[in-house]
Amino acid sequence: MLRTWQGECIDKALKKYCSGQPHFFCQATPGAGKSIMAATLANTLLNKGMIDLILCFSPSVAVADGMRATFSITFNCPFNGSLGSIGQSLTYQSIQYLGDDFWRTIKKYRLLVVFDEIHHCSGDEPDRANIWGQQILARIQGVATYTLALSGTPW
Repeated sequence: MLRTWQGECIDKALKKYCSGQPHFFCQATPGAGKSIMAATLANTLLNKGMIDLILCFSPSVAVADGMRATFSITFNCPFNGSLGSIGQSLTYQSIQYLGDDFWRTIKKYRLLVVFDEIHHCSGDEPDRANIWGQQILARIQGVATYTLALSGTPW
């Protein structure tokens, strides 16, 4: 069962996405359940036929593993990028190592990209961004159908 704020956040995100705005930001305290909210929102988008695949990016292996586990439970399938999986959870560092074949394949699908702890990335232009922000601008910005940015840091 979702917490009240999670349900309200999902409703707001859906409303925004359905109005043609592809980006949504959620800020909540650490441990509030942002990952569960994100997985439930992704599941809703999938069930509504709005997305085909999900990619999650996080600042560390530990956080990426937590996202992978939450999405696996929510979707009742592996969330590891393998055949039959609905998506994958990776670190921000890994973006630069995903090959051109990966990006060509991803472009064929309606994609939700979840950025966990997005405050670790910065920049709205490549020359003003940190390395993770540069990778997002170069590789993901034009590929994602929808984005969901999460942060537990209130700054």
